[in-house]
Amino acid sequence: MNAASDRTAWPEEPDPAGVFPASAARDPLPKIDFNLLIPLRALLAEANVTRAAERTGVTQPAMSGSLARLRRHFGDPLLTRDGRGMKLTPFGATLVEPVNRAVDSMRSALDGHSTVRPRLGGRTFTIATSDYVSIVLIKPLLQSLWASTQKVFLKIVPPSGDALSPLEGDECDLLIVPRSLAPHGKLEYHSRHLFTDRFVAVADAGNGTIGESMASEADAVPAVVAGSFSARMYLVAGTSMVALVQSRLYEMFGRKIGLRAVPLENELSLYETMYWHPRHAADPEHIWLRDQLSAVARTL
Repeated sequence: MNAASDRTAWPEEPDPAGVFPASAARDPLPKIDFNLLIPLRALLAEANVTRAAERTGVTQPAMSGSLARLRRHFGDPLLTRDGRGMKLTPFGATLVEPVNRAVDSMRSALDGHSTVRPRLGGRTFTIATSDYVSIVLIKPLLQSLWASTQKVFLKIVPPSGDALSPLEGDECDLLIVPRSLAPHGKLEYHSRHLFTDRFVAVADAGNGTIGESMASEADAVPAVVAGSFSARMYLVAGTSMVALVQSRLYEMFGRKIGLRAVPLENELSLYETMYWHPRHAADPEHIWLRDQLSAVARTL
């Protein structure tokens, strides 16, 4: 089914609860139930009705009902079956960032602490993330801070095996990892989508044994697996090996060190997400840092 037929497969009648299809009126704003923003954000983040229900503290039937109303409103299924799981439709994927911004803006507007000016005073923030995020996101943030008058220090540490445990133990202020790596059993943590990327296979430009595309990294042996994504590229250069790295990282360094990108036939997307403990939710300085990271992410 193509995208057009997918979007017209849903009925265009008004919902009894007051949610209308987007095409129902020139200005649908008065008809929108803003209580649906929270379940919408959870559904987009989890791509799973059960986990979205757990995330928001409602029952699965209630979340299924919210999904049905959202589908009628947008005229799009939002989630579709993908093997044994679900995935966002192309239209649903476009909603992730604006919905996150909308919810965060509403929370800031209703939060009395948002009017408190942060007093950074040389505060050190610890961010647990990969070398990839450090290069792609944190470096532009540091360049922005260097040009400003804000006195703030950032300490970057690698994520642990149990991704969210440093937040629970207050060992870091923020965790930035792909959404798929965050354990679903700890959904009380706050989160915000930052940016999306995809994996590509990289091989030495002179490696003639690799075709124009690959079904997966396992198609080529030997393959390089290293904790550092930037190290993977340098280990592959000048060899017959391959590795998976993020597309943005390859665009920054790959060609300079003699690599070529090999697209994956089954695209692997990753949704880099920022997590923080509820104890920091209303901290003005923490809010400032999260907003700075979001602002940089929007430029990527």
